[in-house]
Amino acid sequence: MAKLLVWRIGVALGTAWLVASAVFLLSRAVAASSPQLFAAEQLTPTASSAARVATEQQYRLRLGLHQPLFYFGLLPWQWHGPRNQYHRWLTHLSRGHLGTSYRDGTAVEEHLGAALRVTLPLTGTALVLTALLALGAAMAAARKAPVRRLLLPLVYLFDSLPLFVVGLLLLVLLASPDFWPLFPSYGLESGAAPWLGNPFLDRAYHLVLPVLSLVVVGFPAVFLPTAAALRQQWQQPYVTTALAKGTPAPRVWRRHVLPNALPVFVSRVTELLPEVVAGAVVVELVFALPGMGRLLVEAAASRDLPLLIGGVLLVAVARVLAWVLADAAQMVIDPRTRTS
Repeated sequence: MAKLLVWRIGVALGTAWLVASAVFLLSRAVAASSPQLFAAEQLTPTASSAARVATEQQYRLRLGLHQPLFYFGLLPWQWHGPRNQYHRWLTHLSRGHLGTSYRDGTAVEEHLGAALRVTLPLTGTALVLTALLALGAAMAAARKAPVRRLLLPLVYLFDSLPLFVVGLLLLVLLASPDFWPLFPSYGLESGAAPWLGNPFLDRAYHLVLPVLSLVVVGFPAVFLPTAAALRQQWQQPYVTTALAKGTPAPRVWRRHVLPNALPVFVSRVTELLPEVVAGAVVVELVFALPGMGRLLVEAAASRDLPLLIGGVLLVAVARVLAWVLADAAQMVIDPRTRTS
């Protein structure tokens, strides 16, 4: 089991490296072929041709575009050796340095660290609440038909709504002064007067609606398969045998039905992790939160390539870690997967 898990971790990290490498090479190729697109922000509309050429040359030197892109060139074939852009980026990456932002000269990892201090509590809280609520609701729906008939229409309704629509509806219903202003509509802090005088509670108060948006959208993806798996297990012959022997129904659910349905629940929760990370981009824009989503959008708008590549690498790592967690959880729950 340990060898198989190590192998899958290696494959997952290799996948993240390939994704980040592809983004780096493509972005640098575009920047090298069209430097005027990236240097245009530093020029005034009335700048002369000489000024434009000088700015483009300065831009190429700052990005290292005067060096070859990769270890070799194809047309014509030429070996460049380690003096290339990709090798330099890979060397910095191995040392934990993701580059420097073009906008303010700050290290990319500092920008990502500041953004993660907002995104991690948001996504982590949403993922935990979604998993707990979906599991509890699935158990109730599988055991009691009235609960199932009540929940299914609501779940299908939630599943049909895009995330930005849910966020906007919550803003209108629960943060608008014209309807029911229970929660703040934007930002992460109340300023000089924190809610209840506690900065931690104030931040949690501002995250209620963003977390609720992610929970509403992610709930159907976990609830529906888990409820179906529980109902399927309840109809198996071993349940009939256990009940015929006099085992109480709650104990059958707890000891037999739930453990056999857990692989479906765990796989859906781990698959939900990258979806929650992607959804955080939308939520942070809707509620004006200074997290990863807002950071990546601003980086893309300002063509800040190091910051954009670092963010993509971080999202790719989160994605492959979700796969690894899913594999590890499946190995622990289902011993049959340890030999696959």
